[in-house]
Amino acid sequence: KHDFFPKQSIEDGWIGDRYPLCEDLPKHHFLKIGATYRFRGGSSIPTSQYMPASWDADEKIKRFVLSPDSMLYKKLCDPDPAGNCNFSNVVTLDENLNCFGNECSVDSVIIAQISPGAFYEYIRQPCT
Repeated sequence: KHDFFPKQSIEDGWIGDRYPLCEDLPKHHFLKIGATYRFRGGSSIPTSQYMPASWDADEKIKRFVLSPDSMLYKKLCDPDPAGNCNFSNVVTLDENLNCFGNECSVDSVIIAQISPGAFYEYIRQPCT
C-alpha cells in the first residue's frame, strides 16, 4: 500500500520515506520497548494530537483508566513502598509489557489515566 498522491521531499525521495506504515505497527505497540509516555498532570488533553479543549472537563468522554494490577500502571506510577505514585515527566519502556484487562482489547492508547487527576500521553512512533 502506498500514497496515491505522494509528495516529493526537498531532498531526494518522498515525504514519509523510511517510516513504517501505521497499520504495520505491532499489536499493543504502546506496551513495547521504547514506547514513550509524557506526564500531562491533571490535563487529559494530548499535545501531540488534536482534541477539543472542551473534552478535558467533559465527563462523558471516556478515559483509558489503567488498573493498578497492570504492568503499564506500575511503570507509569512507579509506586513507593506506601503505594504512592512517583510520577516522572517522561517514561520510556525498557522492556516489553504484557497487556492486562482492557489494554488487551485496544489497538492504541492516546491518554492513560493513572489516578484521578493524573494522566500520561502516549507518544506514538512516527508512521505514515
